[in-house]
Amino acid sequence: MLEAHGMAVEMKKQDNHTLYLTIKIYGDIAYDDFRAMEQQLEQTLATMDRPRIKALVDMIDFGGWEARAFWEDIRFTRKHGDEFGKLAIVGVEFKEKLMARVADWFLLSSQVEYFEHLDQARAWLEQDEG
Repeated sequence: MLEAHGMAVEMKKQDNHTLYLTIKIYGDIAYDDFRAMEQQLEQTLATMDRPRIKALVDMIDFGGWEARAFWEDIRFTRKHGDEFGKLAIVGVEFKEKLMARVADWFLLSSQVEYFEHLDQARAWLEQDEG
């Protein structure tokens, strides 16, 4: 039986500087899924002036990564890491908590937090950066 996998992505500009990014991951992340999200995000960022991203990544149904998708994520993070103001990762397993810790290492100028509940993550994202 073929397992469903993919990413649902929503982007909402608050103004010309702030972008709210919501990503829901289900199953395994394939390279093509990640590249489609990445291209959409890069097109949006190109229309903004000094963008700051507030991102919510829902990994509750996350399965794993294709190796190419994982490496592409690292490349993307190195390129755009300074544009992330806040990153909230939501999960229920140790691997998601570990992902939050690794993201915190790569996103040095960003605030990264791990949550087990979506409502807590959304509330934290709404708070001012500081």
